[in-house]
Amino acid sequence: MVEKGYGGTSISDIAKAVGMTKAGLYHHITSKQDILFQILIHAMDGVERDVIEPVKQVEDPEERLRKIIRLHLRRLFENGLEFALLFPERRHLEPAQQEAVVQRGKNYLGLICVAMRELADQGKLQDLDINIAAVHILQTITGIARWYTKDTGISEDHLVEQTVNFNMSAILK
Repeated sequence: MVEKGYGGTSISDIAKAVGMTKAGLYHHITSKQDILFQILIHAMDGVERDVIEPVKQVEDPEERLRKIIRLHLRRLFENGLEFALLFPERRHLEPAQQEAVVQRGKNYLGLICVAMRELADQGKLQDLDINIAAVHILQTITGIARWYTKDTGISEDHLVEQTVNFNMSAILK
C-alpha cells in the first residue's frame, strides 16, 4: 500500500507480500479496508504508548513539545516511516473507522495544542493560530517519511535535532 497506494494495491499483492494465499489472508482479515484500519490503529497505539504517555510526565510545555517531536520521530525511525505515508489513505475507510482514526489524531494534536497554549500563557509563543501551528508541527514530523532514507547522508540523530530546532524556532519568540 505504501508503494502503490490503497487503490493500486490488491488483496493478491498483500497476500504475496506477507507470503500467504488470498484465502489464508482472508482467514485473518475481512477486507482491504480492514487491513488499512488495523495498520493505522496499530500505528496510533504505538504513538500513544511511545509518545503521548511518556510526555504526560513533563511539566514544562517547551520541553514537553520538544520531547513530543523527538519521540515521534524516533518512533517513525524505529517502526517504519511507511506508517506516516499511510495516514492520508484513511479516506478509504468506512465512516466509523475514519472517525476512530481521525479522533485519535485530534487527541494527539490536542496534546500539542495544550503545550502551545501553555507557552502562550507564559508569553513565549509567537502570535500564531495554535491549531494551524500544531498541524504544521505534525506535518514536519510525518513529512520526513516522504523524503528521508538512510542513504541521504543525514544521521537520524541530526535530523531529529534539526527538526526539533526548526519547529521550536518557528513558534517561540
